[in-house]
Amino acid sequence: MEDSALELRVLGPLEAAVHGRPVGLGGPQPRGVLAQLAAEPGRTVSVWALVDELWGARPPRDAHRTVRTYVSRLRAALRRAAGTDAPTALITRPPGYQLRVDPTMVDAVRFERLVTSGRQALGTQPRLAFEQLTAALGLWRGHAFAEFRHLPAIAAKSTQLEQVRLSALEARIEAALVLRLDAEAAVELEGLLRAHPTRELLWGQLMIALYRLGRQADALAAFRTARALLREEHGVEPSPALAEVHHRVLRHDVALNHDRRPPLQGAVLRSPPAEC
Repeated sequence: MEDSALELRVLGPLEAAVHGRPVGLGGPQPRGVLAQLAAEPGRTVSVWALVDELWGARPPRDAHRTVRTYVSRLRAALRRAAGTDAPTALITRPPGYQLRVDPTMVDAVRFERLVTSGRQALGTQPRLAFEQLTAALGLWRGHAFAEFRHLPAIAAKSTQLEQVRLSALEARIEAALVLRLDAEAAVELEGLLRAHPTRELLWGQLMIALYRLGRQADALAAFRTARALLREEHGVEPSPALAEVHHRVLRHDVALNHDRRPPLQGAVLRSPPAEC
């Protein structure tokens, strides 16, 4: 039976709470065990995998027993928070352990579900899409699994979540453009592009927002900057989709001011892995 009282937050430093009360999780190693289980709630993680993640190629001789000790301490901490008679969410499931928790009580799961729902609503219900994507992004408190990015498997999960986060930001800006929140979108885009300077979709969105604000010259300058960065960093020209936005701005295409569809939805723009 899933534990619906345990809440886990991994979109930032690892936190656990039972009935809203924080749970002390101990030192880095026990926290690392819980982080690995929280990365895959409902799935069994083998003791071997836990040992390999914590110590790599040189585990201590008693590594398996140490992991069992960490699990025992975590169970005790969770029971103290929930009440000594409460069933534990951390169960033994050969060949390892499983975190049996309501998936909606893990912030990363809620985040991904809200992003999926928001993206599905983008074409027909932009206000709902904007609200759901804003709620999803509001769950973040820093980098995903912030303190465990030195552990390979958790680092991979962190990177995957960060990529979804960036795509959610792009989708929310698309919704903002449909809702004509152009000034807010332009400010957010300028900040995002400092962190992701060769993300073409962001440049296209910025050009549209600037053009709608009566800043055609700035929109054209943004294209020139994007083209120079793409040539310098990747040796490529802007994609046809980004070039089309440039042409529409250049010829004062009034449809950019009135189009109620997400302006770049479905456009094929590159998202360089190095910028994720």
